[in-house]
Amino acid sequence: MNILIGSAVSMEVIEGWIKQVNDEFGLTDKNQACLNHFAVMKNYYIFIVESDFYAVLEQSADIWGTREMHVVSYYIKPDKRNIRVFLTIQRKLEEIAKAFDCKYLYQGSH
Repeated sequence: MNILIGSAVSMEVIEGWIKQVNDEFGLTDKNQACLNHFAVMKNYYIFIVESDFYAVLEQSADIWGTREMHVVSYYIKPDKRNIRVFLTIQRKLEEIAKAFDCKYLYQGSH
């Protein structure tokens, strides 16, 4: 699995995923806003980049110093969506959070 710090991920790769995700969800009018976000934030993120899926994570700490890992976004290509792929990603998210000594793993929905 390709786990990369944000500076190692090209904007072209990010743009490809943005176009695919936003097209599926009818959000193509948000492509530029997404690109702008990643241009500013990507160096703070951890990426899992595969041909069939991606995930974007951000580490932080609460006001008491408790380390946290946030799942900013993840996506699985429609034809690859199954429980095996989902569980593979889930285990990897947990593994990365533990590697960064995070007490909490926050996963929103989008």
